Amino acid sequence: MDLWDPQAYDAWYETPLGKTSNRLEGELVFSMASVREGEKALDAGCGTGLYSVELARRGAIVTAMDASPGMLDRAKVKAGNAGLEIDFVKADALKIPFPGRHFDLVLSVCMLCFVKERDAALLELKRVLKPGGRIVIALLNRWSPWACLRRVKGVFKETTYNRAEFISPRGLESSLEKAGFKDIKVRTCLFFLPINSAPYLAFSESHERIGRKFFPKAGAFLVAAAIKA
Repeated sequence: MDLWDPQAYDAWYETPLGKTSNRLEGELVFSMASVREGEKALDAGCGTGLYSVELARRGAIVTAMDASPGMLDRAKVKAGNAGLEIDFVKADALKIPFPGRHFDLVLSVCMLCFVKERDAALLELKRVLKPGGRIVIALLNRWSPWACLRRVKGVFKETTYNRAEFISPRGLESSLEKAGFKDIKVRTCLFFLPINSAPYLAFSESHERIGRKFFPKAGAFLVAAAIKA
């Protein structure tokens, strides 16, 4: 059974909070990914294709992978509407159907939050990455107000995040080190509270500047970039 609702997933990104979060998350991810035209990129856990489409727009040759048929179907529609060629594949993170040393860039946004065997999945992502290739992993930061609020909400109501495992910046860095990656860089964003209010979010840039300066590892959205040795 497909546990994801693609329509509800995309609807959240149309809210004030979703739009602001998506913009800031995308800026951070792509600043760390440094996408190069013509390189082979894997979007592992592509969801409805938010990052797959942007990777292709930036000139990468994109393969988008997800375990959810519904999410993949919606992602295919987005790619078609944008006139972009993206290879969509239904696959599990622990068994990626590509040979070793195949991709120049591997991007995974929030997928590993929902994979219990995170270390094994990281090794599988590393396997398909070329030596010297880049990996960019985005997860939900355990040490953030967003994570605390989601835990509390999950006590009273079944949510998607009840199935998620939050991780700390040091925890993510440690996992990448254990997998054998080098030159690891970790950054966060989303320092404001998850309040779905346009007037409140008008001050999001101020929150981001203050957070980056005084609490750089406390943002709700955690991103790490590393190189395959």
